[in-house]
Amino acid sequence: MRHLKYLLPGAMALIGTAAAAEAPVDISANTGIVSDYRFRGISLSDRGPAVQGGVDLTTKAGFFAGTWASTIADNEGAEVELYLYAGYAAEVAGFDLTFTANTYLYPGANGVNYAELSAIAERTLGPFTLGLEAALTPRQDNVDEANHYLGASAAFEIPGTGIVAKARGGYEDGFYDRKWDWEVGASYSRSIFTASLSYVGTNRGAAHQEGRAARDGIVASLLAEF
Repeated sequence: MRHLKYLLPGAMALIGTAAAAEAPVDISANTGIVSDYRFRGISLSDRGPAVQGGVDLTTKAGFFAGTWASTIADNEGAEVELYLYAGYAAEVAGFDLTFTANTYLYPGANGVNYAELSAIAERTLGPFTLGLEAALTPRQDNVDEANHYLGASAAFEIPGTGIVAKARGGYEDGFYDRKWDWEVGASYSRSIFTASLSYVGTNRGAAHQEGRAARDGIVASLLAEF
């Protein structure tokens, strides 16, 4: 799910670790549904539900690649977002570092596809995981002004319960004018399933052009990973 994509690049270093010890390449898949598809606080599904899923490939050397898709509200004729990514993950001095090249495609639409570079640093301290992220969308055919995003996250896993409490926030400028977004919530994992409930918001409410899509809201999700 795209709201989990905040953690996806950083988590790539951990996906399939056990399997990667036996095989040079590990392939996994995920599918799920969300009550509201939010990306960095903004609803891309017009505050309605979305169906999502993807496939990930990781290697023992730390390289990874994958694809992920979600239904969205109409975006210049597109009703699906396709996300392609590739990168490298490594552990350095106790930090999990991930560098990713991202491409966002909107089949059926013109002039809205774009590419982005991102980096994440995470540190696990007992049950706590702290993270910093940065993303840059440079100027390109469909981007007249570079977009910058900076974010921070914290997660606390309650040992033995499968419950993780999380909080994150970020600042974005370029696509939006000095936008802040935030999210607090919790998830519960059992077997291949993860259910989550979050409160998501931004400082871009009714007084801004994003209007309804940027208003605070509750997001529920159910994800299965294989």
